[in-house]
Amino acid sequence: MKEQIIKALDVIQDGLLIVNHDYVIEYANEPAKKLLRTDALLGKHSFEAIWGRTALEGKSPSFVTFETHKISSAERTFEDGTCLFIRAHPLDDDHVIITIWDISDYVSLENRLKRAGADPITGLRTGDSFREELEKELDRSNRTNSTLSLMMIEIDSIIGDSEEIHEQLLKKIADIITEAARNYDIAFRLHGDTFAVIMPHCPEDAAKKTGEKILGLIHTAIPNTDVTIGIGGSTSALTGRDMIRLAERALYVAKHRGGNACVIG
Repeated sequence: MKEQIIKALDVIQDGLLIVNHDYVIEYANEPAKKLLRTDALLGKHSFEAIWGRTALEGKSPSFVTFETHKISSAERTFEDGTCLFIRAHPLDDDHVIITIWDISDYVSLENRLKRAGADPITGLRTGDSFREELEKELDRSNRTNSTLSLMMIEIDSIIGDSEEIHEQLLKKIADIITEAARNYDIAFRLHGDTFAVIMPHCPEDAAKKTGEKILGLIHTAIPNTDVTIGIGGSTSALTGRDMIRLAERALYVAKHRGGNACVIG
């Protein structure tokens, strides 16, 4: 059975490590060796193999997962600009599984989008390219067998005595969305007080956690502001339009429940 499991792990396209409680690597598949640029991973300390450190410094995903028994993630950027997404998953009391994805293309895309122009008030991408980018990311998600999530955010009420103050509050909300999102998520101001975030490599439940974080940050920074968030996932959609409908349906459900909520469509 163990040999069958190992064979199954070897064909996974993402990098995969099994690390024990001493942070020593007990298993590494071929993609992990390629992504981390070395064949000598077995028996190596994961902090050195992944982060280039020889000591237990900082709170890496594996450290956090052992401490909390929850999924944790971080990013590792090399000098040549290659960016890896590292996620630790609980396996048992003595082991975690670490998955590794090359997200360089996403980071490069985000940088290109930033240079391509932005909404003058919030600094986010405008809605002009939203549907096109959503379809592109959905296609990429299908090709890499990963999950794509779409978060739609509607500000139902925002208190501002003037247009200038209203715009300042929208900018603050955009900053909060950017702070809560990952650096390769793509955030848009679609129109008026409506925002969207395209979230590659992100299951719906993880997107919901980000949405709930955004709700909390907005309510703390801008009291008396009503916010509704709906999430659509690629697992239930064939097209980008399907994802938009799922997110919009979730928005409707959240508002029907009284608003100030994050709901998965």
